[in-house]
Amino acid sequence: MAVSNKVKGSLLAAGIVMLAGCGSDSSSGTGSTKPTPPPVPTPQTTVKIFDAVENCKVTADVPSCNFDNGIYVIKLGTKVTDAQQQRVIERVTNMMQWAHQDVRDQFAAKRLVIGLIEDEVALESATGEFVLELNDNKGSIIDGIELIYTAIEGEDETLSPTTYQKMMQLYDYYVDGNTNSLPGAALTVSYGAFKDVLVQTKTAAEGMGIAYLQYDECNYGNGQLSAVASERALGTPTPCIDDKEEDDISNGKLDEVHSIALNLNPGALLGTVYEYQVEADENTAAGEFSGSDGGKFADEGNIGSASDVGLTDKKQLFVSWANPAFLPFKQYLDTYFFANKK
Repeated sequence: MAVSNKVKGSLLAAGIVMLAGCGSDSSSGTGSTKPTPPPVPTPQTTVKIFDAVENCKVTADVPSCNFDNGIYVIKLGTKVTDAQQQRVIERVTNMMQWAHQDVRDQFAAKRLVIGLIEDEVALESATGEFVLELNDNKGSIIDGIELIYTAIEGEDETLSPTTYQKMMQLYDYYVDGNTNSLPGAALTVSYGAFKDVLVQTKTAAEGMGIAYLQYDECNYGNGQLSAVASERALGTPTPCIDDKEEDDISNGKLDEVHSIALNLNPGALLGTVYEYQVEADENTAAGEFSGSDGGKFADEGNIGSASDVGLTDKKQLFVSWANPAFLPFKQYLDTYFFANKK
């Protein structure tokens, strides 16, 4: 059903503006215009995708490893199958084919690795030493690396859209150029808008007597969260605390792989939104979401719609993908990552 008047009223009272649908017509007047000539085609960048790298298998090889620009989907260890590798390659290919040309150009200029490995135990072997050595040589041998597990706690991540999230993390952390590129700057704006609308929907939800959405930034904070509580996402404690952590995580848990001075939340969260948009039946929603009533996030709904269509429990309106806070992410993905998706 459409957005109810009650919901519209609550959203407007909270300062949330509902955008017109994609099919809306904002033109005025009936004057005739001359047809616009078709644009001149521009050359399309092809992002190279590799399934192996020659003479680069053990730690001692790393200094002489030669990675070309492109994306490497490589097997780490002997227990990864061809079928598992092919599933990841297929999703990487999809992402590059669907992306805006500006994004393709950015990926095409980097040396990225997605390593397929059995589980975390395998990281304690010689294979793990190889991975760590590669990671330690970011900036010289490669530009970024992410891992996909084929048997982590009984789960094979190649069967799910996890590849898309890992690719989005690589993009945010090592490719997008942050504020030095239009896509990078737009991602920063989208994440800021997400946090702003979270606060606005809290007001709307309280007016309607239903739960609102919270997002805990601590897991992906990477020591980069602001010490000012109001600058953190709604639901993030100040400071971050975890009795199991020996390091100071007051401004977010430190990531051992992505040892960069960057808040890792935008890429990680955008990756989960991407998953839901392309494979809603197989995605995994971020565990950092929770309802203000202590309830779990409802992994359903039309992204950013503020509509209860598709929700099992209509009271989960704001603790689901229907929350308008996700709309900036959807608009970002539609512009930069689904520009060529048919």
